[in-house]
Amino acid sequence: MKFVLAVIAAQLAGGLVTQMSPLVVGGVIIGLELTEQQAGFVAFAEFMVLAITAIVIAPFLPKLSCRRLCLVAAAAAVSAQLLSITTNELALLVAMRCIAGAGAGLVYAASLAAVASRSTNPDKLYGYIQVTWAVLSTILFSLGGYLTDLYAHRGIYGMIAGLTLALMLCFRWLPSAGHAVAATIKTDQPAAPSWLGLATLAGIFIYLTASAAVYTFTAPLGERAGLSTSQVGYALTAGAVVGFTGAGLATWLNVRKGRALPIAAFLAAFSIIALVLCTNTHPVVFVVALVLSVLFFYFSVPYLFGLAAALDQQGRWAAAAGSAYLLGFAVGPAFAGAMIEWYDYLGLGIAAVIAATLACVLLLVVVRNLGYAACHP
Repeated sequence: MKFVLAVIAAQLAGGLVTQMSPLVVGGVIIGLELTEQQAGFVAFAEFMVLAITAIVIAPFLPKLSCRRLCLVAAAAAVSAQLLSITTNELALLVAMRCIAGAGAGLVYAASLAAVASRSTNPDKLYGYIQVTWAVLSTILFSLGGYLTDLYAHRGIYGMIAGLTLALMLCFRWLPSAGHAVAATIKTDQPAAPSWLGLATLAGIFIYLTASAAVYTFTAPLGERAGLSTSQVGYALTAGAVVGFTGAGLATWLNVRKGRALPIAAFLAAFSIIALVLCTNTHPVVFVVALVLSVLFFYFSVPYLFGLAAALDQQGRWAAAAGSAYLLGFAVGPAFAGAMIEWYDYLGLGIAAVIAATLACVLLLVVVRNLGYAACHP
C-alpha cells in the first residue's frame, strides 16, 4: 500500500505542470504581459525538456535509486518553481521552466519505471493513478484558478511548488533500486510490423499535439468568451468530475464494440469541440464545450495506450507511446501560439481539425491491419 501511495505521489508531482498548463499559460500572459506566442514558447520549452528528460533517462533507471532520484529531481523542480515566482524577465523564466521540466521529467520517468518493475498489475495501478488525477483535479483547478486570478503566474507556480513539497513526503516509500517482478511473458503472438508501431506513435503524437494546443490556451479562450481565470478553473473542475465518467465509460465499454468506433468517435468529438472552443464567445457554450473536451480526453487515453499495448506482448510499443504522448504535449503549446499569432484562434481550431483527421486515419489503419477492431487486446 505504501508503494502504491508513493508511486501515485510521484506521478502527480511529475505531471502537475502539464495538468495545470491552462492556468500556467493564462498566469504568465497576465502576470508578465506576454503574447500568446511567447506564453506558448515558455510552455513548449518546459514540456519539451520534460519529455526529452523522461526519454533519455529511461535506459539508465534500472541502475539508479528511484527514491533518491525522485527526491533530488523534485527538490530541483521546487527550487525552479520558487525562482519562477520572483522573475519578471522572459529569458530567465524560460531557463527556470526548463529546470523545472527536467526535474518533473525525471520524477515522471522514474515512477513509471517503478510501476513496471515492481507492480504485478501495472494496468490496475495506472487506473488508480487516473482516478486520483480526476479526484484531485476537482480541487486543484478551482484553487489554481482562484490563486491565478489573485496573483497571476506567482499564484499557480506557488501552488505547484507547495503541493510538490507535500507529495515528496511519500517519496520515502519508493524503492531504492528497481528489481523486476517475476512475470511470465506469453510469446505465442508475434509482434506487429514496425511500421504499424510507428504509425501508432505518429497518431498519438499528432492527436496529443492538437489536444494540448487547445487545452493549454483554455484560459485565454475563456476570457474571449467572457470568463475570468477562476471561472475557467471552475469549468475545468467540472470537467475533471465528468472526465472521471469518461474514463469509467472507456473501462466499461472496453473493446466490445471494437477499437475503430471509439477512436473515430472521440476524434470526431474533439474536432467539433475544438472548433467551438476557438470560435465561440458565449460563456455557457464555452463551459459546456470545455467540460465535454475533458470527458472525451479521459475516454481517449485508454484506447490510445490499449492500441499501443496490442502491438506486442512485451510492452515495448506501449512504453514508446508514453514518450509520444509527452512529446505531443510539449509541442502543442508552441504550435498553438504560432497558429494564434498567424491565423488567430480560428486558425487554431481549423489546424486542430486537420490534425485530428490525420491522427484518425493513422490509428484506424493500425486497427484494421492488426485485426483487433472487434476483439480484446
